Amino acid sequence: MAEEKNTVEELNLEQKVTVRSIANWTTGFKRIETNGDVTIPPNGTVRLQRSEIIAQIQNGNRLLTGIDDRGSHATLYVDDKPTRVEVDFDSDDGTMTQAVLTTDAVKKLFEYKTMKTFESKLQELVATRAEEIAILEIIKKEKFNDFEKIRVVENYVGYKI
Repeated sequence: MAEEKNTVEELNLEQKVTVRSIANWTTGFKRIETNGDVTIPPNGTVRLQRSEIIAQIQNGNRLLTGIDDRGSHATLYVDDKPTRVEVDFDSDDGTMTQAVLTTDAVKKLFEYKTMKTFESKLQELVATRAEEIAILEIIKKEKFNDFEKIRVVENYVGYKI
């Protein structure tokens, strides 16, 4: 009898993947699988083993799990789809994706025509202190030039550009 080949590939837990910080300050946490700490510079990245990332998420590290334990509005973003699928932040078929503040998300936000839609989408997009600072940095970096919308963002986050 021939052994059936498993179509699902085993996730390599030893592989290192990139974790990005949206915070404008140094972030970090204590490792679970090995000794030591992980320190991520402001808006920086670090490469960690998948097993460490999964262990951190399973232990409820809010920097990774976000505000809903599903990665929404997380300060640290795992830049590896297979890992995000493994911890149920994303789905294989693309029907579920992690809510993360990105430059593309902010560009899309500024494309909304009505202020009412803009304000409601802003509230969906920005929920944490790290996101409040990050959206201001993205606006500056991308040189957005819509005074009224920028004022709404400033009033919402409580900081001026």
